Amino acid sequence: MAAMEELEIHSKSYFVRWINVSANHTISWSIQPHKKSVNFGIFKHPGQSSLGSHLPASDSQSTDSTENLPATAANPGSRNQQSTVIEKLTAIGLKSIKWIGKCEADRISQGTYDVPASEGGNYALVFDNTFSKQISKTVTLVLLTYPTGLKPHGSAPPSIARSHTGGSSDSLPQPRTRRRENSKSTLNAQLSDSSGSSTVHSGVLQKRRRKRHQGWARRFFSLDFTSSTLSYYHDPNSSALRGAIPLSLAAVATNEKSREISIDSGTEIWHLRASNDQDFVAWKRALEKASSKDSSKEHELSVVEPSLLRLTTPASSSPAEEAEWKQVERLVSKVSGSRDAVRRLARDTDPKYLVSPIPSPMEPRGRDRGRDRSASPQPAASDAHSADSRRPFWKRKTSGNSQASAKRAPGPEHTNSSSSQLVVPSKDGAGKPASIASHADGMDEIHDHLIAVLRDLDNAVSEFSILIAGSKQRRHPPALTPRKSMESDVSQEFFDATDGGAASPLLTIQDSDEEDATADRAADAAENVEDDAPSDSDDETQSAALHDTSSASPLFPARPKSLAPLPLDKVRRRQNITAPTVMPPSLIGFLRKNVGKDLSTISMPVSANEPLSLLQRAAEILEYSSLLDQAAQASDPVERLMYVTAFAISSLSSNRVRERSIRKPFNPMLGETYELVREDQGFRFISEKVSHRPVQLAYQADSREWSLAQSPMPSQKFWGKSAEITTEGRVRITLHATGDRFSWTPATSFLRNIIAGEKYVEPVGELAVTNESTGHRSISTFKAGGMFSGRSEEVSTRAVDSYNKPVALGLVGTWPAALNLTRDGSPSGKPIWTAGPLVPNAPKHYGLTAFAAALNEITPIENSHLPPTDSRLRPDQRALEEGDLDRAEEIKVQLEEGQRARRREMEAAGESWTPRWFTRVSDDSDGEAAWRLKGGKDGYWDERAKGSWSGVVPVFEG
Repeated sequence: MAAMEELEIHSKSYFVRWINVSANHTISWSIQPHKKSVNFGIFKHPGQSSLGSHLPASDSQSTDSTENLPATAANPGSRNQQSTVIEKLTAIGLKSIKWIGKCEADRISQGTYDVPASEGGNYALVFDNTFSKQISKTVTLVLLTYPTGLKPHGSAPPSIARSHTGGSSDSLPQPRTRRRENSKSTLNAQLSDSSGSSTVHSGVLQKRRRKRHQGWARRFFSLDFTSSTLSYYHDPNSSALRGAIPLSLAAVATNEKSREISIDSGTEIWHLRASNDQDFVAWKRALEKASSKDSSKEHELSVVEPSLLRLTTPASSSPAEEAEWKQVERLVSKVSGSRDAVRRLARDTDPKYLVSPIPSPMEPRGRDRGRDRSASPQPAASDAHSADSRRPFWKRKTSGNSQASAKRAPGPEHTNSSSSQLVVPSKDGAGKPASIASHADGMDEIHDHLIAVLRDLDNAVSEFSILIAGSKQRRHPPALTPRKSMESDVSQEFFDATDGGAASPLLTIQDSDEEDATADRAADAAENVEDDAPSDSDDETQSAALHDTSSASPLFPARPKSLAPLPLDKVRRRQNITAPTVMPPSLIGFLRKNVGKDLSTISMPVSANEPLSLLQRAAEILEYSSLLDQAAQASDPVERLMYVTAFAISSLSSNRVRERSIRKPFNPMLGETYELVREDQGFRFISEKVSHRPVQLAYQADSREWSLAQSPMPSQKFWGKSAEITTEGRVRITLHATGDRFSWTPATSFLRNIIAGEKYVEPVGELAVTNESTGHRSISTFKAGGMFSGRSEEVSTRAVDSYNKPVALGLVGTWPAALNLTRDGSPSGKPIWTAGPLVPNAPKHYGLTAFAAALNEITPIENSHLPPTDSRLRPDQRALEEGDLDRAEEIKVQLEEGQRARRREMEAAGESWTPRWFTRVSDDSDGEAAWRLKGGKDGYWDERAKGSWSGVVPVFEG
């Protein structure tokens, strides 16, 4: 792959350019510093065997492959300040490959490095400018990789081609300037397509923006076959690399009908689309070619995994072997526990956490906010001291150094996301780096050692987990037959073995159903495809359009005339449920057949479920309803907004135990209902499944102080390595005392590591809560995961008024644990919200919260008062809770067959399903399919009081 780019190296900093190179390939470079010299060297990341877990993850603002190194790279504890660059970088685990040294200004420095066999992986090209106190440098870099022993092909820029053939060049080609048109460019000629070069395929594709419903943008992509790396740029004239994904780490899927391509690397997902069939076919062939070198390993995996879903005969194994493997599992479990402890310590000792400035609501947002953030004011000394007293002892600053800490240079998270700069802190008057003066001596060195240990533990746990899983599957393959409950309403061919060696190594994106696929294509056709948009992300400075209150009125729940059956005497609820008897089956082969499909529309084996329905999961939003009670009592509108925002974030905490992510709730029957009356919290809740394809629920909750309604349309789409969890349909709340109306769309989350590794759910992006009565709005940002951080848990909230001007109040904390109210960026008082209790030994009991464990219980409040459609009366769900999987599976098949039969009867009669308790409310503003709870004598709560349940379809009869 040949690429030319202009690099900017700040004063007293490193610039690191990561490049993934295959074994037996050559790295060739030409460097020309402008006006001032710069040092240069090559290092290697040692974790090439599990590259995805060791490479720095992309930050929230850029997918550039030139990632930041830890700030400790330039600050190895209390070492002598004369330490060499090599010692500083090797201290964090990088392996020194070749140190070139000084590259003279305005002269071309050229060289090559041949990557030996079995040494392929991620290499760091390090430009050192730490000796320059004030002057930043600009360097032009031309980089080329090609198989060792073969001359570079036509993809190389002309100057490099001449240098390799003995020619001379006085200067490098000048960097191209960005132009806002699609004209042919020199880069497009140099990085020619596959017809002119056998090593590079390039062209323009449409790339879906990161946020939903934001359309597509044209981007220039380059696929290097030698390293199997796909990179992209803003346009053919741009030299700035926007992002790169090694295909050896990714799952690639295609959809011929919509000409779409999805690439899931495990940390990010690219959704691409070709403009015509010819381009799609060309890119599909190129991706197949690039993926073929790694397909043999995946093919071996995919051949084995689908067979796990068949009825097989367990392989015989001796008792001694079983005992040995059990001992290995126990040891790996201990190592895994140690690994998690080290990860927590590594995070706590990370320098960027030692001084934790709270994001100010005044902080500018936009494309250059990373650059602006470094100049933001630091908290006052008293606030810093107060925050310091709450830190563990190893994170506290030494006395007398608060002034030095205030001068500490920003860490990597404060750098411009598109330049991948590693800022090295300046030194104070005593000659000691400022970051050392900002906390206990030697803290950086401790952090470096923890990172090194963590890297080894991650490798060990990952390799042992794969080994144990493979051994267990060979010794005890699950005796699963192709049950009818595994059948989808769309397709029933999920048990075919993976195709033979001639098959494409790419996966196939499946449409959830033909109706949805047609609607999606029509929506895509209506979207604008922008060519010269400034960024792949939204313009965050743009204020969201407020809903017209008058038109939104029908969508917000009104105050009920009564809260019957409330009030009631308090009842005792259970605090736990029976632990599952078996682990969920391996569904990798099954999932690979359903890339791009909404998993909520697919019926899975009952052992993959938790004993709760999707309707009951929806009720978990009300676990922290006390926040809404506090919001109703607050006199300040901004304070009310903070309480409602904390309520919106709190619902995410139900996924804090990672074991819960390995199972899914039951997909309700069409017409299934669930009621929840919490006399202790003073609210009532009723939900109903109102649509089967697409899956949509409707619910409303009422209390004396507030009413809440939503018509959620949840989806969980699998993209090859991750599942994207989205929920269409705004949550709407009315505070009865003040008349304030709040609304928001739930945050998007991702289920990570579906194929291998520890599974967990994490929210991404932003969550915006709007007071549609006053115009106030809060924006909660979920911090992106870092290099070793695993699941991202931090969240911060800023708020603006109706004129988009920042207000004083905000929130900061973690979504699984607690949120604190901030004023002018500084925490004030105790937490505004703290997560509730879990069940005892939660990882062994589905990872449930105490609130969720009581949802399927029939208490005296529900006994003899439930309609026959309530989820508590669903027999297969009850059988699973009681541990009878065979009976649960049999009943599940009968219920789903009965649902299909009812649908066929309605279709034959020309009828459509009509929900019993909710009625459709049209909203012409955004086309949302919203439903409102019926009132009066035909309403749910009146029918409950009478006990008649007229017009209810017995959905639990097979």
